[in-house]
Formats: sequence, C-alpha cells, structure tokens
Amino acid sequence: MTAGEVSQKFKAEIIGDPGFLIDGVADPALAHPHSACLIASEQYLGSLKKSQSKCWITNQKLFKSLDENLKSDKVFILADNPFALFAHLISHFFPTPKARAGISQKADIHPEATIHPTAQIEAFVSIGAKAQVGAHVILHSGVWVGEGAVIGEGSVLYSGAKIYHRCIVGKRNVIHAGAVIGSDGFGFIKNKGVNEKIPQVGRAILHDDVEVGANSAIDRGTLDDTVIGEGTKIDNLVQVGHNSKIGKQGIFCAFVGVSGNTIVGDNVLMAGQSATKGHLQIGDNVSVGGKTGVTKDLPSNVVVKGNPPQPLNEYLRTRALYLRLPEIYKRLLRLEEKLGDNSGEQKS
Repeated sequence: MTAGEVSQKFKAEIIGDPGFLIDGVADPALAHPHSACLIASEQYLGSLKKSQSKCWITNQKLFKSLDENLKSDKVFILADNPFALFAHLISHFFPTPKARAGISQKADIHPEATIHPTAQIEAFVSIGAKAQVGAHVILHSGVWVGEGAVIGEGSVLYSGAKIYHRCIVGKRNVIHAGAVIGSDGFGFIKNKGVNEKIPQVGRAILHDDVEVGANSAIDRGTLDDTVIGEGTKIDNLVQVGHNSKIGKQGIFCAFVGVSGNTIVGDNVLMAGQSATKGHLQIGDNVSVGGKTGVTKDLPSNVVVKGNPPQPLNEYLRTRALYLRLPEIYKRLLRLEEKLGDNSGEQKS
C-alpha cells in the first residue's frame, strides 16, 4: 500500500509523500525503510531516532512534539487512535487464514452432527451427536465438541480446545489451545460429612466476537447458564465460575478469577490476578486493578484497587503512606523519647 492509500482508507492525515510505498509493518528496531512503525507514547520517541523506518503511525500531539530534524525525509500518518490504525495494517499484511473446506478422514464425526460444507475439520477432531458446526468454522487438530454443542459461523478453535455438551459458541469466536468451555461448575454440598456433587445442568454461552485465551476455563451453570457477552476478550489462564454473567466488550487479563454467580456489566476491565467473591455485582465501565479482591458490589464508572478495593486515588495515597511507615515509626519513637524527657524535667 502507499501512504496515501492508508490515509484515505482510514481517514487519517498524512504528512509527507503520499506515494511512499509501505511493504510491511515492523518493530522499530527491526524495521527497514519501507516498514510502517507505530509510535503511540512519548516513552518510545527514542526508537524513532534509531530506526531505519521512514513511515510512522502516530497522533497529532506526538507529531508536534518531535524535533524538526526528525520529521525530515519521513512520512507520518496521523490518527486519533494510532493503535487501532496500526492493528488494521497488521491485519492487511498478515491476513487471518480462511477456512479450507473439508473434513479430515482422521476426524471422528458423529453421523447426527451437522457440519457446514465450508467448515474446515482437521485430523483427530471429535464432534458429538446433534452438534452443529457453522459456515467457515476452523476446528484445528484435537478439538473436542460435545453432544448438542453449537459452533457459530467463522469461529476458530485451536488444538485441544474443548466445548462441552449443549454449550454455545457464537459467531467469529476465537478459542485458543487448551481452553475448556462448559466444564462442570464447582458445586458441592456437605451431607453427613461427605462432599456430594450438585449436578451442573446449565450451559456456557459465548456471544459473538468473544476470544478465550489458552487454558482458560468457563464453567457451565448449575440450572441457569453462564454467559459471556459480545466482544469480550478473555486472556490465558482465566477462570469464570458457574452462573456468572459477563457483559459486552470486557477485558479479563491473565489469572483473573470470577467466582460463581457474579454479575459483571459492560466494558469492564479486570487486570491480572484480580478476583471476585461470588454472588455480587459489578457495574458498567469499571476498572479493577491487578491483584484486587472484589468482596462487595461495585457501582458503575469506578476505578478500584487493593484489598479491600478502594477508589484508585485513595489507594495510591494510602500506598504512599504505607511506604513511609518505617520513617514515620522512627519519628514517632524520637517524639516519644523527647516527650518522655520533657515529662521527667517537669516532675523534678
């Protein structure tokens, strides 16, 4: 693509030669002159000086902050969201492979399963009775799809992904290697000193455009369904408990744990190693900091961190004070000694 074509396609401003040819994307350290590179933060301005790239994706603010000598002989494409534009360029130069229609002779397909003729079913895939696999689905080697499960159009399941019976995977989902959708919820009850299992007969339902990372687990519901909303992205090694309802466009980073019967709103971010107590609600547009333990309901539009969770500004002030405790303790001892001496003088 030329820089001008990129500018026109993504409605971005161009500074420099619109005919400049872009033949790929690259990390600044590995780029050659015709590689497009991203610079979206001031901390990476130094990479522009060292890189061979002559084409940079950035925004107006960063462009204006550059020295004039750095701007010469280069092409800049300015976007409100340079990350998004750069992601589209990556997709252009590294397009997602399309399904190659066909079923491997080494796949195990139940005769009552329904497979769309455009689906790609690789070796050692197992598909149960009454399961449905939609158009342009790719099931990589070793995928297991249980009885009555549904895989929506355009979804890709990587090697070793498991979709349990009656669970539903929506359109354009990406399920990475080792992920398990619909395993039993962790439901047990003590009866005369014995842990008895509570049958888990609900489903796990993933709406459209969901992504689930490697080795994550989304439990099925007890009676109701566990639901993941449209566009939500789940990192590797995440656990979602039974009956939980997660809204649209969420981000759940590695090692997050969502306990059973948790209701999570739309556009929620849970950072790494954060977790929830079960049977609570988190509102829309909430950000939960890393390692935070959510033990009570959170209203919409808050940013929290800590144990128990605090508003972020309050947490940062408390943390700053905590780091000063050794110094404050020493000052307190000196003050007590001084007061003790003064007290002795007054008594005499």
